[in-house]
Amino acid sequence: MPVKKCPTILWKTVAATLLIALLAGCSSSVKPGSSADSRLQQQARTLETSGNYQGAAQLYLDAAAKSSGTDQQALKLQAAASLIRGEDYASANRLLDELPAARLSGEIKQHYVVNRAAIAVVEQRPGQALTLLGAVPSGGPYVADYRRLRAEAYLQESRFYLSARERVLLDPLLIDPELRLENEFAIWEALNRLTDAELQTLRTGVPPDPLSGWMELVELTRLYLQQPDALTEVIPHWQQRYPRHPASTAFIPKLMESMRMAGQPPEHLALLLPLKGKLANAAGAIRDGILAAYYDTPAASNKPELQIYDSGTTPEDAVAAYQQAIAAGAEFVIGPLRKESVQALASQPQLAVPLLALNQVEDPTRFNPSLYQFGLAPEDEAREVARLAWREGFTRTIALLPNTEWGERVYAAFAAEWELLGGITLEAERYDATKTDHGKIISSVLNLDSSKARQQQLTRHLGRQLVFEPRRRQDVDFVFLIASSRQARLIRPQLRFYRASSLPVYTTSKVYSGTPDASKDADMNGIIFCDMPWTLESGGNWEHLQHTINASWPTNASRYRRLYALGIDAYRLTPYLSSNMFGAYHGVTGNLSLGSQGHISRTLRCAKFSNGLPVLLEPAVATEPPEQTTVIPVETTDNGHPVPR
Repeated sequence: MPVKKCPTILWKTVAATLLIALLAGCSSSVKPGSSADSRLQQQARTLETSGNYQGAAQLYLDAAAKSSGTDQQALKLQAAASLIRGEDYASANRLLDELPAARLSGEIKQHYVVNRAAIAVVEQRPGQALTLLGAVPSGGPYVADYRRLRAEAYLQESRFYLSARERVLLDPLLIDPELRLENEFAIWEALNRLTDAELQTLRTGVPPDPLSGWMELVELTRLYLQQPDALTEVIPHWQQRYPRHPASTAFIPKLMESMRMAGQPPEHLALLLPLKGKLANAAGAIRDGILAAYYDTPAASNKPELQIYDSGTTPEDAVAAYQQAIAAGAEFVIGPLRKESVQALASQPQLAVPLLALNQVEDPTRFNPSLYQFGLAPEDEAREVARLAWREGFTRTIALLPNTEWGERVYAAFAAEWELLGGITLEAERYDATKTDHGKIISSVLNLDSSKARQQQLTRHLGRQLVFEPRRRQDVDFVFLIASSRQARLIRPQLRFYRASSLPVYTTSKVYSGTPDASKDADMNGIIFCDMPWTLESGGNWEHLQHTINASWPTNASRYRRLYALGIDAYRLTPYLSSNMFGAYHGVTGNLSLGSQGHISRTLRCAKFSNGLPVLLEPAVATEPPEQTTVIPVETTDNGHPVPR
């Protein structure tokens, strides 16, 4: 059923605002028992409209105190919804705890579930949200809430196809044109997070299926990303295949307008890189990647004037170089590379022109809307591995990491993402990266030492020698390994030796040089890792750039392969960031999207070593659960919290 527009709805993405809009929360099903009750509820709705959610919640509670039964429950749920919109999640949870969750039914139960799930999504607990939501109601005022919350939860789990599918089903429920357009951009951005192979594999519907139409539209926009006029010519053919597709009404005209605006690069572009010191070679590869992309731009396109500045060896040098570039007329700046230099610029009161930093700082002292942060952070890969393992259905892991600052940093990113998804890390062991024999550590984390201790205890107790086969722990689904390629080649065979050959091993791109070498990497067979398309895919529309780089810089092409890719994407992102029209971009370093604090995050491709070579993991077609239209009761504890799945 169509959903009416509510004045209190804030249709923003969770990543941008951490605020969930509750569509049906603005229309109470309570029948006031008196004119006083009616006035309280009307006053509460007025306060909601003005943004005074705490005040509105109190008025709903005042009305609830004068009511009983389901009316009282409905008013308390309205109060909880107001508290959620006011970002007071602790108070909302306490209020929801007062309700007898197991005895609620009908729309009251649905509103309760929506409130609980909204908090779970805002607090980045997507698994719990999906457990709560269960199936979508077949009708009633909360269908749209279920759809949107499920879409947000799937997005947090990086299940982009399912997130888009939920929003496609949500779209016809939205009457307000602005809300529908925002939802359609969310569909497009979610599908843009899929790889080309995933789009092709998962597009199982045929015209005029709406979801299939969206997926084909994404493929077209990628193909003609830098040629919006050519896209204009092919859109009518797409519309013939998908007549009356919802994207045709407002989305496509807005998208075309955005692409034309985003396709215009700045006239003057500055590049800040350390041209001397220990980072000079790495910076040179990034510079050459930028230049390769610069000269690859079609002749008909407007190329910016490009000026390169030395960002020096200190944060002060980088700030001075930025100011020098501005004084010379730069309209957009790429760089610097050093983390300390990025921190120094992030700490500036303001940035005169947009800056695309080539490193990331986790907690800049202040948010600057002109600062974008883009790098090849291993933390991104660790989080991607966590999401991949979760999508595979795994829930329990053990971790092996080097006793280094880098190892701890990567592990912390993985562990945090894994916990958010609902996964459990049973144990984490540190190994000495300077050694070659890790048997003691591996035996310990697999509980083989405990198994041997039990055998010795039984031998002493029985007074005779037993025939004994040590048995590793059976409560683990996979191993998360943090290692260099050298250490991975040592550890993988040792895991096999210690009876863990059947355990999947997941890791980051640190294990792979980027150049196939079957003889050297044979010991890593079975290891699964995530990396950028530039190193894993062949035949992409960037293959000619790889040939150019290999021919132009044969000495460095292999060693700095990923840094060339970073430079290419940094340059190609510039027109979209400078025009403030960036949503999602299919790059050579991954599918790129803009997150909080200006961080550009990457969705990567994943592969598995087979016969010493990385083989891409194909997307699974059966990722879509059967669509259900009846409410499945949610198993809860006594205070109404969902039992973890």
